[in-house]
Amino acid sequence: MTLYEINRELDELIANSIDPETGEFLLDTEKLDELNMERDDKIEQTGLYIKNLKAEASAIKAEMDNLKARYEAAKNKAERLTNYLKDNLNGEKFQTARVAISYRTSSSVEINPDVFFARAANGKFFRVKDPEADKTAIKEALKGGAVIEGATLVTNTSMTIK
Repeated sequence: MTLYEINRELDELIANSIDPETGEFLLDTEKLDELNMERDDKIEQTGLYIKNLKAEASAIKAEMDNLKARYEAAKNKAERLTNYLKDNLNGEKFQTARVAISYRTSSSVEINPDVFFARAANGKFFRVKDPEADKTAIKEALKGGAVIEGATLVTNTSMTIK
């Protein structure tokens, strides 16, 4: 759809100026100059083509914003319903011919920064790049039986719906 009636020759020249392999816009200005059109008409038609492209870009942006809002709404709704099922099933597995709900456990490290950073002076559990705790190293140490003040190993359960 175009807002303005564009000269067919100009429209075809611009439309065929896209490299099919790279998608790069390669306008042949010599062919544009050779078009059998009055200078003022060529300038007007090119300006109208630009206005059409800007209108199309605005419409695409509006649709992208709309889709992003729909994505966020669907994602949030799914998360709320997942939490509802999780609360009501209390770890109980559920399966029918059309849906299966199961659980998996994992462990993660929780850091109390007030205690941990004051006690871990040797730097063993710090990344060199950032002044943050290296949770992978801490997790391995905790699993090996080490006691690290300010760090605890927590078991998490996540629900899977297939």
